Amino acid sequence: MEIQDLYMTQQEALASLVLAYADRSGDQVPACPAWTVSDLLAHVVGLSWDAVTGRLPVIDLLEQWRDGNVMQRRDRMTADQVDRVAGKSIEELVSQWRQTTPTLAAMLSGAIPFPEPAPFGLAAILVTDLVIHDQDVRGALKVHNAPDGPASSLALATYFFSVDYRIRQLALPALGVRYGDKTRILGTGEPAATVSGPRFELLRAFGGRRSREQILAFNWEGDPTHTSPSHQ
Repeated sequence: MEIQDLYMTQQEALASLVLAYADRSGDQVPACPAWTVSDLLAHVVGLSWDAVTGRLPVIDLLEQWRDGNVMQRRDRMTADQVDRVAGKSIEELVSQWRQTTPTLAAMLSGAIPFPEPAPFGLAAILVTDLVIHDQDVRGALKVHNAPDGPASSLALATYFFSVDYRIRQLALPALGVRYGDKTRILGTGEPAATVSGPRFELLRAFGGRRSREQILAFNWEGDPTHTSPSHQ
């Protein structure tokens, strides 16, 4: 599937879900405890709107793990996305979201460029953000998990790219990740540890939705706490 198709498929799945449970728009989202279902939808809608209108801040999300300024700009961006549509109904938010779809799809496909400043990897970021938040809403509403598919594969690859970058920047030992019949190596060289698990659980972990204790309880080969001498 083309990336614009992945986004639109995820969009309609989430839109249909929140419309079906519109009476629970005030439910808290455990994975994003400061947000309700309505707030989370406002962020997703606002992110798509900001992407097509050039309202995104200059932000290098690859650096958010070590640059407090990046984290602050990210948090201000998401807070603004929620605040500026305060009071709108789920139906109004979904309608606004769908209005952006034709332009956003053209940008995702590369037919027209995203307006500057567009963060590196914006197309993959938009799909990944939607995949992870779709499951966040499902967790809040206590409905079945999102179906596995190509969008989840892209989201996992996006998180792998980010963690690989961080491992290399910190000169940490490589990490192996195994799911199904696939093994990915993040970093350089032989992995000091390899984690195995269902792709769904790995996606939630790499997306920041599992605690340290939960991650350490995964199936590990090697020592998951091992670091290079300079990071003991």
